[in-house]
Amino acid sequence: MLLLLLQIAQFPLATPADTSVSPHDALHYDITLVPSDTGTHVLGEVQITWRLASTEPVRMQLDSAMRVIRVLVDGKPNTRISRTMYARSSTEIDVPHQKQPGDTLSTRVRYRGFTRDGLIIGNNQYGDRTVFADNWPDRAHLWLASDDRPADKATVAFHVQAPIGQQVIANGVLEKIDTLPYGHAVWHYQLDSPIPVYNMVVGVGRLARSALPRAGCAVKCVPLSVWAYPQDSAYAVSGPFRRAGNMVDYFSGLFGPFPYPALAHVESSTRFGGMENATAIFYDQKLYRDQKLNESLVAHETAHQWFGDAVTPRQWPHLWLSEGFATYLAALWKGHADGDSAFRASMQKAADQVLSSQASERPVVDTAQRDLMGLLNTNSYQKGGWVLHQLRGIVGDSVFFAGLRHYYTSYKDSTAISSDFARVMSETAGRDLDWYFRQALTQPGYPILDVRWKHGGKKLTLDISQTQKPEWGTYRIPNLELLVDGKPVRVDVNGRKTHAVIEGIGKKPTKVGVDPNGWWLLKTTVRGEK
Repeated sequence: MLLLLLQIAQFPLATPADTSVSPHDALHYDITLVPSDTGTHVLGEVQITWRLASTEPVRMQLDSAMRVIRVLVDGKPNTRISRTMYARSSTEIDVPHQKQPGDTLSTRVRYRGFTRDGLIIGNNQYGDRTVFADNWPDRAHLWLASDDRPADKATVAFHVQAPIGQQVIANGVLEKIDTLPYGHAVWHYQLDSPIPVYNMVVGVGRLARSALPRAGCAVKCVPLSVWAYPQDSAYAVSGPFRRAGNMVDYFSGLFGPFPYPALAHVESSTRFGGMENATAIFYDQKLYRDQKLNESLVAHETAHQWFGDAVTPRQWPHLWLSEGFATYLAALWKGHADGDSAFRASMQKAADQVLSSQASERPVVDTAQRDLMGLLNTNSYQKGGWVLHQLRGIVGDSVFFAGLRHYYTSYKDSTAISSDFARVMSETAGRDLDWYFRQALTQPGYPILDVRWKHGGKKLTLDISQTQKPEWGTYRIPNLELLVDGKPVRVDVNGRKTHAVIEGIGKKPTKVGVDPNGWWLLKTTVRGEK
């Protein structure tokens, strides 16, 4: 076991830490937000509680379009604020302090300005004014003073002012609504589980809220709700969210209780089809207008509550730990709900997308990609899902699902990278899986097999060549199944060329198939003797 752990510890799937933000640990955000009733102006105040890692200043990010009004440190004014531009034309706020490592510190920043991105303010598709945060990947600091990186998770409270008659949704549980003079109210939300800053969201607008039956009650009951523009409410409840509770039931059974106190499905102005904000999933309003919001997307975003939100990729190149997981779990739910053929169809569709994508020229863990939006590709999603499916085929269902549960419980409310997942799966399987994760995550492409066979003397001779590009490397495929006139045989493919002799094949086959049960992402050509 010690040898195994040492081998896995050398798994080279870490990327350099982001030094553009604070090394200190943000523990809690207390966010007050006052969007103007017209235009895109906002007044914000953010109090962050930090655990200090050093005597270095605390650093936050805030867009240069936001004018800082004041900064308080532990409730007192701090006049030593340095603001310097950095490469992305945003502003860093450095706050000096006199405390020691391990101490806690409170910073409170008040600011105002016009939002350029991240907090989307405008009219929705029906002409009604809405406000929706849309932070992924690193756009929260465009409206929220924060440590805007996935590695630093924190609990959060929101206090959001809105006109009476509009509704507010945010992370966590609605604690109270305070009515103000002049036709406004303040909505107070609280979430006591740590989440990444890109998950910290608010939505304001005319929204019809519909309660769904509680779900996950076999382990922990969770209130579910649907928030939609009034014009789309009937479609939302009767259509795409009809089985939303079943999804929570299924994933809770696999991995444990739903990680948060509630889940809301929200129509919004997000630029993405769906965005998995913890407790408040935002969906693109156009999918409601065109009635194209499908259950697979709902399952994908629901699965993210466990993998992506509760367990968060620490570094962006490891995005597959979020998107690949959600893609595969959505396919698993589809199979659970609609039968194995639905699961297989989902996986085949994913395979077709990978095999036709230019992203295959790059590895899944792509440390060279600097454009974070460029990580939203078939490698992170569909190929990431296939990385899990192939792993399941190698270790078997029992070990696979036990490993996922172990990984989830080990990193819940925290962050992980690919080597963490590889270590957990190897520990659960009781064998070194380093070879698999190396090829699946660090090599580009996929195997392309040229299979040639001939028959003679009750033997089937197989010569299997890997013909993919040399720069894609060579793949190891243990126990590759072939179907010889309906009879399964297995061959270990290891190296550019594999030679195997199968005994007991009495007559010349009429058909030889490769991987009939679809456990491997590959292309094949099969040619027999004439």
